[in-house]
Amino acid sequence: TTALLGDARSIIIDLGTSLTFLAKDVYGQVANAVANVINREHFYPPKQDLLCYHVENNGDPYEGLPEMTFHFTNAEWKLPPSNIFGMFRSGITCLATKDGEMPIFGNIAKQNMHVKYDLGNRLLSFAPTE
Repeated sequence: TTALLGDARSIIIDLGTSLTFLAKDVYGQVANAVANVINREHFYPPKQDLLCYHVENNGDPYEGLPEMTFHFTNAEWKLPPSNIFGMFRSGITCLATKDGEMPIFGNIAKQNMHVKYDLGNRLLSFAPTE
């Protein structure tokens, strides 16, 4: 899939940042949507400031967690739960997204994806590794 860069809301596709950072208003909408879908009590661990949930230790730890889609010009990047949430401790998963002043698409979101940057033509191409 190829996306045209330079949308109304730009985001940095970063190689050195683990988490994804979104504008405060966008992050608030995402966090509320996630909370409504998961329908479990959430918490913020000390010194982490991440939206976290208790999950089952047996089976698939991502079962019941939502997908997320980033909308680019001419393309949509659909993320499975394993690219949205990080298992930070046994039985605890946290949304690997925070609010920030500069929107950044982090490495956890890009797991298992081939990403090609064509800065000359302002294009971003991406495809699953599988």
